[in-house]
Amino acid sequence: MRRVVAALALAGALAGATAWAVPPGELVERALDAEEAGDLPGATRALEELVAAGVDSDGVLYDLGTVYARGERYGEAIWCFERVLLRAPGDLPARRNLRATRVRLARKDAARTGRAVVETQPPLSVQVGELLPYGASVPLVVVAELLVMGAWFARRRAKSELQRVGATAALALALLVGAFGASVVVARSQRPRAAIVLRGALHLLQAPRSDGIPDAAVREGERVEVTSRAGAFTRVRAPGGAAGWLATRDLGAL
Repeated sequence: MRRVVAALALAGALAGATAWAVPPGELVERALDAEEAGDLPGATRALEELVAAGVDSDGVLYDLGTVYARGERYGEAIWCFERVLLRAPGDLPARRNLRATRVRLARKDAARTGRAVVETQPPLSVQVGELLPYGASVPLVVVAELLVMGAWFARRRAKSELQRVGATAALALALLVGAFGASVVVARSQRPRAAIVLRGALHLLQAPRSDGIPDAAVREGERVEVTSRAGAFTRVRAPGGAAGWLATRDLGAL
């Protein structure tokens, strides 16, 4: 639990501005004490309460995902790591933990079913939209536009061939950066609503009722597309194309 300490300052600030049933700082201390004592369920509960209290920083989600994975709650762990990577795509520890969790889940499924499970990648447009956080891609486009104008102006004012070549190269580079940023912005804005299946042994239901007829199975940790909601149920589409209803509590929204 190496990251949750970073939440202490945030928790303290929030505790000073908001009335909480349990101060977030105390929840952080509970999580640390439970982890040091080897009390995995206690650490999990404290981190879950911290997230429920609104302290869902990348560090808290990373640590919650880690304790979920250690407790073999793989779908919930994958959900936490995916949320971290949506905010910080360059977070290599979270990416490594996500990959390791998926491998452990695949081994668990293989031991139960006797066959290997191949992980389905999201569509390319979705992957492009998750290369950068939205808050970083928009400023990148603006900066690239300014660089394009500056490079174009420098090329117009160039007095030598060398200066003209340099300005042209800078202009081309700025155009590439701008195109990349724009493609991320467009892809992220058009990214369908998605969720992670939090638990195993679930089947899509043909109707949004607890007694609905079960249909195709969905795997724990699988990313599904959210298409609609009805009461306590959510209609989703699995990577293979199967569609149906799941209880909303069994899904983690991304």
